Amino acid sequence: MDNGNIVVTYAHIQEAIDKNPDQFQHSVYQAADKAAGGDPNERTQLIDNWNDGLTTFKDDSKTARSDVMSTPRNPVASRLQTMLATQAGQAVQAGETGKLSVIRPAQDIFTDKGEKFSVPQVEEVKFDNDDLFGWLGMAWKFIFKPDVHPWLSPPPVPEAIPDDAHIAFFADWGTGLYGAPAIAKAIVALPRCDVVLHLGDTYYSGADIEVTRRLVGDWPSRGGITINRSLNGNHEMYSGGHGYFDALGSFFHQPASCFAMQNSNWVLVCLDTAYLDFNLDPAQVAWLKSIADAAGTRKLILFSHHQPFSQLDSQGPHIQEALADLLNKQRIHAWFWGHEHRLVRYDAHSKWGFKGRCIGNGGFPAFRDDLIKPGNTYVWVDMPARPSGVPAAKVLDGPNFWVAEDPMKYSPHGFVTLEFDGDKVWETYYTPDHISVTARMQL
Repeated sequence: MDNGNIVVTYAHIQEAIDKNPDQFQHSVYQAADKAAGGDPNERTQLIDNWNDGLTTFKDDSKTARSDVMSTPRNPVASRLQTMLATQAGQAVQAGETGKLSVIRPAQDIFTDKGEKFSVPQVEEVKFDNDDLFGWLGMAWKFIFKPDVHPWLSPPPVPEAIPDDAHIAFFADWGTGLYGAPAIAKAIVALPRCDVVLHLGDTYYSGADIEVTRRLVGDWPSRGGITINRSLNGNHEMYSGGHGYFDALGSFFHQPASCFAMQNSNWVLVCLDTAYLDFNLDPAQVAWLKSIADAAGTRKLILFSHHQPFSQLDSQGPHIQEALADLLNKQRIHAWFWGHEHRLVRYDAHSKWGFKGRCIGNGGFPAFRDDLIKPGNTYVWVDMPARPSGVPAAKVLDGPNFWVAEDPMKYSPHGFVTLEFDGDKVWETYYTPDHISVTARMQL
């Protein structure tokens, strides 16, 4: 049984711990000791990591609904959620009862325009303290010290795409819930799509079973000659990246986690900013520069999981430092990224020249930013430039009809298309159903 549409909340973990805190601490110590191979210093560090993860999970749960998917940006906490969902699913498959409970049955929802959409059933993991201790003892290596998949070097020459290519892409989509299934259906229904691209993050921790179900299993496969590609995200790497890197070969037929595509006028470079979290190593930077140097007069568009800057979240100083040469030469025309679970269109950067786009609203439920009085229609909210050098931007605000539990509390999901026309390219922003176009313009 796969993880399916399962949510894992902190409340049940705390309840299990409170029933026998001494046994819990002993189980954590034993699991960390196995992962550390008996090394006391490493064991202490692993236990500290565990405590940090549990604290982060607890703090994150204070604002999260118990019936809506949530996960902190923490490796240990995300792996713990994966472990609980996986073990509960396996227990049900083995005939045990009471490990999963339906917290929202499958249902139809209606937008303010009267449009009907189906949302899948959501189940919650149920377990007791014996389950937690036993599962932790079986998954000690995964929780405390997962192996990291070896790096794959990217090909030196970009893959060819048509001069009039149509590309559909989205980010932070690997939930199997909310707007993600609707986005997949909409992309399959597009009249033309030469490339389908995900900018990373499969939840909870990108484990094999989650990649199989939520990335590969739900992928908008169009068949024919459509190229399917997926970038690495921090959640894929939380489990060591094995599920993601294995899928590159078995499903995506993708040479590496970073790669490039080009036509006569454009070069599209897709970066891996997650293998080194929120960073790029010198070898990948050198590869990018070689692609840019060989591009001639072609314009350069970058795609990555993490952001180089942000109006509403943390900055990307390591990425800025790594790409300072290309940035200062204004070699980049546009840059699309995810990671933040919102849709933001930035003005051209005053120093670096490129137009930035955050498109991390592909499928993970995120609370609406406190920008304007909440309404039930889509609105682009203006944000002024910041003194730190972050350009002015427009943030899409509005309800999320695919989070049926509380649509007014969550920000909209959606996806983006690029349509190339010689030396011009048009960007279009869609809601998950492909019915509403929130913006269309020349990039």
